[in-house]
Amino acid sequence: MRRKEKNKKWKVLAAWGLLVFLTGCAGGGLSSKTRQEPGSSTTKEERFSKTDFVMDTVLQMTIYGRTDYSDEIKEKLSAAETEELSWRQADSEVFLLNQRCSEGETVEMTEAFSGWAEASLSLAQKSGGAFDPTIGNLTRLWDVEGENPTVPDKSEIQAVMESVGYEAINIEGEQPQGGRRRISMKDGVTLDLGAVGKGIGCDIAGEILGGKRDVQGAVIAVGGSILTYGSKPGGEPWSVAIRDPEGAEGEYVGVIKLEGNAFVSTSGDYEKFFVEDGKKYHHIMDPSTGYPSESDVSSVTVVCVPGKTKGKYPGLLSDGLSTACFVLGTEKGKALLEEYGAEGVLIDKENNVTVTDGLAGSLELF
Repeated sequence: MRRKEKNKKWKVLAAWGLLVFLTGCAGGGLSSKTRQEPGSSTTKEERFSKTDFVMDTVLQMTIYGRTDYSDEIKEKLSAAETEELSWRQADSEVFLLNQRCSEGETVEMTEAFSGWAEASLSLAQKSGGAFDPTIGNLTRLWDVEGENPTVPDKSEIQAVMESVGYEAINIEGEQPQGGRRRISMKDGVTLDLGAVGKGIGCDIAGEILGGKRDVQGAVIAVGGSILTYGSKPGGEPWSVAIRDPEGAEGEYVGVIKLEGNAFVSTSGDYEKFFVEDGKKYHHIMDPSTGYPSESDVSSVTVVCVPGKTKGKYPGLLSDGLSTACFVLGTEKGKALLEEYGAEGVLIDKENNVTVTDGLAGSLELF
């Protein structure tokens, strides 16, 4: 691990959200298509760019290839949200699962959902609860993203904390004759995969692109989670910028250079917060206290590379690990990243940037 002092000579970049991917190509409007010049490394291929909205966040896609798959990606992500992940959707899998488990049932899960649930539960266990997929009720109580957020009464927090605890979830093995995985939960506890939803979206996008032989490369951003896929025209690395947690929107600490397929997610205390009685309250909750995390970090960026990161869902893991490491803080966060074979950039409140060894040669600080 390497620790560096932040260079405060910031460079301002056009960007969005927590992270920004820098494709090196200009695009305008919500959708654009540009044909490559004859003789270039991507002859007969095109650049397709589109901005949309899905999973309650901005979806930005840049695809290099012969066919535009942005609509297919948008449709699959929308379907995952409405059919499986949305706690607001009355007929979604997670909504019905929580309802039936609250009535004492043990419920069969679809293959996709059971995979996401198991990966989330495993991360909760390995992080000691720093990431917890049962925290949804607490997040909604605080409602940091609401129109008029306020600090809940201590009694309200204590009451909700009775329903927080990943240990209350039980996932059973397959039934005889190849049945589905089944889940049960303690009464009052609810499962919420919203904290890894953007990462799941990147996993889905990666699966779609992986089956397309006419795609050279792509960058897909689902809110604060990014997928880089394949190769960039000209052979240059993908560039992902990390926002300065102390700066204004559009000010960045540096850029990570990535080759090939990678999943990148950032959690920071600067994106969603409110101030009450002079104190700042951000949206990243500590499941052990019921209050926003007060670790030593202001921002955590996690990079998961398929084949190196341990787990079937590198997008989900990048999303969940960024949250877990934020709650754990620098030292414990580094240890968790190492356990998963993931890389990271952790920025603390004293303006120190800690970089894992695997990213040390890929991070350019401004």
